[in-house]
Amino acid sequence: MQLLQNQGFQVFKTVGQGAFGLVFLVASTETGLMAAKVMQSQVFDPIEWDAAGRLQEGDPIPFIIQFKFARQFDDLVVILMEFANLKSLDHIIKRNYDLSGGTVRAIAKQLFEGLKLIHAKGLVHRDIRGENILMHCPPGSQRVIVKIADFGLVKIQNLIQRTMLMSAKGTPLNMAPELVIGDRKADSKVDIWSVGVVLYQLVAHQYPIKATSVPELQTLMRQNKTINRPSLIRDNLFWDLLLNLLQFDRTKRFSADQALQHPYFTSEQAQNEIKRRYQYQLV
Repeated sequence: MQLLQNQGFQVFKTVGQGAFGLVFLVASTETGLMAAKVMQSQVFDPIEWDAAGRLQEGDPIPFIIQFKFARQFDDLVVILMEFANLKSLDHIIKRNYDLSGGTVRAIAKQLFEGLKLIHAKGLVHRDIRGENILMHCPPGSQRVIVKIADFGLVKIQNLIQRTMLMSAKGTPLNMAPELVIGDRKADSKVDIWSVGVVLYQLVAHQYPIKATSVPELQTLMRQNKTINRPSLIRDNLFWDLLLNLLQFDRTKRFSADQALQHPYFTSEQAQNEIKRRYQYQLV
C-alpha cells in the first residue's frame, strides 16, 4: 500500500487477493479510479503483460478488462488496470439466482465477443470461471456488462501449436476433458468448454460433471460422451448451444465465432432481445 501511495495514488481498499498478491482500489488525478494488482516480481509472468498489450491493439472492446501499465519496483510488480465496480459472476452462481433468459443470453454473447478477440489475438486464457468474469456498471447508467479478467495463466497460441502441449492449470471442474484426462493436446477450445461450464452453472445451478476429486473427474470424463440435460434448462436453443460448447471431442467443439452464429443468438427473438439487453440490467 505504501508503494502505491509513494507513486501518487490514493488507496481506498483491498478488492482482491490470492496466491499472486493483492488488488487495491486506487485513484489518481491522471488515471481516475483504477485497480492496482501488486505481486512479488518472481511470480509475475511477462506473458500476462504481453497478452494485455495484444488485447489493447485496435479498437477497445468492453468485455475484457483493460490494462494501463505494468512497472517493477525492486521485488514488487504493479499492474494498473480498469476497475470493475461490481462483483464477479461467481457471486451470482454461488447464490443460485434465477436469471431471465434474456439476461443469460446477454451474458453469453458478451463472453463470446470477448473470447473471440482473445483468440483472434492468438491467446488462450486457460482459466475462464465465474471468479474471473467481472461485472461493471458504467457510471450514470443502470446497465451491467461482463468483463473477462485475470490473464495470469494465459498462453500464446502459436507456442502451444509448436509444442502441442498445454499444462493442466486452472480450476479442474471448469477444465476441458483434454486437460483433465492428461491428453494435453489442447488449443483455444479449452476456453470454449470453460464458458460452457459457466453458462451451465448460471442456469442449472450445478456443474455439468460433478466430482469430488480429480481422479473421479478424470474417470467420468473418460466414460462420458455427452452431458445430461437438467430440468432447469428448458430453452432448446440454449441446450443445443451448450452441447456444442461442452463437446468432449475438441475438434467438434464450437469456436467463439461459431457460437455467435448459433440460432440462440441469431434468431429473430434473440436479435430483438439483444437489442434491448445488449448491456443488460440485472434483475
